[in-house]
Amino acid sequence: MVDNIAATAHIGLTDQDRQRLATEFDPIIASLAVTADDQLPVTVNPLPVNNTLRPDVVANELTNEQALAAAPEAQDGQFMVPAILDGE
Repeated sequence: MVDNIAATAHIGLTDQDRQRLATEFDPIIASLAVTADDQLPVTVNPLPVNNTLRPDVVANELTNEQALAAAPEAQDGQFMVPAILDGE
C-alpha cells in the first residue's frame, strides 16, 4: 500500500521510510475498515444544499493574444505548461 501511494504521489521512498509509513498507516487503515461496514446507517447532510450557480454568459473579456501576452510560453494560441503526469 505504501508503495502504491508513493507512486501515485511521485514520491521516492527509502526502505526505512517504507517501514515507518507502513506502521503509521496500520491504524488509519483499521479505522477506515470500520466505515466500510454495510451495517452502518447512511448519513445525510442536515443542512439544505442549494446550488447557487450563475448562468453561463459568453463574454469577450480578453482576446486570445491578450490572454497569452504574459505567458512564459505559448504555442498555436494555447498556454504551454510542463508535463506533470509523466505520460499517465
